[in-house]
Amino acid sequence: MKFKFLKISILFLSLVLFQFSNAEANCDFEIDVGKKFLKKHEKKFGPLVFDEITKYSEIFLPASDICNGIGFDNITVKYTFVDKILGSITMFVENQPDKNRTTENLILMNFAKSKFGDFEDGGNPQFYNGYNMWNLKKDKYAMYLKLKVDDNLWREELEISSREMRQVINAASNSDGINPKEFEEKN
Repeated sequence: MKFKFLKISILFLSLVLFQFSNAEANCDFEIDVGKKFLKKHEKKFGPLVFDEITKYSEIFLPASDICNGIGFDNITVKYTFVDKILGSITMFVENQPDKNRTTENLILMNFAKSKFGDFEDGGNPQFYNGYNMWNLKKDKYAMYLKLKVDDNLWREELEISSREMRQVINAASNSDGINPKEFEEKN
């Protein structure tokens, strides 16, 4: 009986400390949305390799390289640039079928809540299925997304961008260079 109580107490204490460490987690992205990629950034990230026509470029880094805290080892940070201007920072969890541990441990959700503010998660964040947006300064936003895409697979990400830069990214990432036609309803 005492062993079971001790085991439960240790488990509870570990969970509390784990949640606290993630609530205090911080990420140093080195560059803000809307800012230009400079030589000092090249030293940290390496040179930008971009499409000559669209000037579109992406850099991927493990979140554990730029974020302190526990559990960021299964999260990737994607920096999206257009013409050397940072358009968005996207953190995404690399879940696989039946391997959603980072999402189940609420690592990215807790980080998003601690960084941008709490949101309604239905009372049980484990089963939250949806998105939340925060309006930030200077027309910027943060969007957290957690969607169950299959019985045993979650998609989870956090994007930081601006409405203007999102439009620029969407136009630049259209690789064929042809803008889609307006939808016309035919009777």
